[in-house]
Amino acid sequence: MDERKLTIFYEVAKKLNMTESAKSLYMSQPAISQAIKELEYSLDTKLFDRIGKSLYLTHEGEIFFNYTRRILNLHEEAFKTIRDINHSINGKLKIGASTTIGIYIMTDIIGDFIKQYKDVDISITIENTEHISHMVLENKIDFGFVEGPVSSNEIHVEHFCSDELIFILPSNHPWTKMNTLDPKLLENEKLIMREKGSGTREIVESILNSQHINYNVSLELGNIEAIKKAVIAGLGISCISKRCVTEEMKNNLLHCISINNFNILRDMTLIYHKDKYLSNLFYNFIDFAKKKV
Repeated sequence: MDERKLTIFYEVAKKLNMTESAKSLYMSQPAISQAIKELEYSLDTKLFDRIGKSLYLTHEGEIFFNYTRRILNLHEEAFKTIRDINHSINGKLKIGASTTIGIYIMTDIIGDFIKQYKDVDISITIENTEHISHMVLENKIDFGFVEGPVSSNEIHVEHFCSDELIFILPSNHPWTKMNTLDPKLLENEKLIMREKGSGTREIVESILNSQHINYNVSLELGNIEAIKKAVIAGLGISCISKRCVTEEMKNNLLHCISINNFNILRDMTLIYHKDKYLSNLFYNFIDFAKKKV
């Protein structure tokens, strides 16, 4: 049963006149009659009685008229609501972000966005790149921001912002007196790394392998704050985003060092499923976020 037939029935039921209904719907009278016949056939009942030259609703027709009015009203309300959402900034967003972006970039952006657009409800899930990619594939989030490579050909990937990775040391480490470092010296150090599936780890390991460095991962931690505290405590050195250690470096808790032939720049990317419907709210949030970074 389609909307067109319901609209025709509703118009005829209101006017109880085929000719007037045909004029108001810009249709021929035979087309109106045919639509009513098809509707009655699908319902297996008579909706109208024709007595003399007058048209009357049957009992079943009156019941169906009330339901039709409600259906058409809901239909109009649904379209209006969706149009309003698409032409204003309100609604819900489910965002995913890998750790560096989620903690050090996205939380501030989301806070600023909802201060400006109070009718928007945003939730964020912070996990590693691999987990966020799976959530996109399973439609558990609308889109994600990640630091590492994404392998699925079902996911659209585009540049969001750039990021620099740096090697960090405790402030009392002997290397703090050096300007630059031979990368081979890394083989003698204990490396503190993120867990498997982390975009940061994948990039760091790729760089180390390309330089044929036999590195030693002494500690795996799934939390950047835990990595920073472990380095401050002298448990090893690490390589993380420069964005994550501005306060610690300012307070001389951590020291960063340049390593010969190492300039680790990476793209932080926006990802979403290629089949995902992109709402007006999506585009507004992405534009807002790109201006903030």
